[in-house]
Amino acid sequence: MSKPSMIDKATDARDWFSDHPGFDFVAATLIVGAHAAVVTWGKLGDFLIWLDSDRRADLYAQSAAVVATLGGLAAIGLAIYQSASGDRTRAIRVLYGRELRKNWRSLLVMAGVSAGVAFLAMSLDHDGDPLKARFLFEFAMALAIVRFGRLVWIFDRILNIADRDLVDAPRPEPAPLSSRWSSSTK
Repeated sequence: MSKPSMIDKATDARDWFSDHPGFDFVAATLIVGAHAAVVTWGKLGDFLIWLDSDRRADLYAQSAAVVATLGGLAAIGLAIYQSASGDRTRAIRVLYGRELRKNWRSLLVMAGVSAGVAFLAMSLDHDGDPLKARFLFEFAMALAIVRFGRLVWIFDRILNIADRDLVDAPRPEPAPLSSRWSSSTK
């Protein structure tokens, strides 16, 4: 048996990534956990505590709006996927429909979860942030960023497939000119 090439390994990683959208929660937790550890034990990098509570609340609300917009982008990507009708797209739907649905659903859920957690952080945060609500907000943003990467990845793959279907589609012959148009071109 031959040793797997770098392309095979990259393909395996992409397949694993596609099959496990729940990993995004783990990645967001690891990112925020590492930052919380640096803040707690290293006493540095706590950039949100520098803002007063009112400014943090504004940041939480504005970020929730941006995250909701990402959810809208996911819905647009889903509409493009649903409207694509080439042979490759049909084959992808048959072979990978379950995984694609799972990924699209995870993207849409992300918008609700991240916006909700940002609003929860906004309601819990007050002067000095003794409950460390800002880490809830950081989790919401880390999840949104990781899922945004997933959205771009899926969106790019779907567009590539749809584009290839369009390029390979047979081109119909143009309709003949009517007699009125034919006589005016002579």
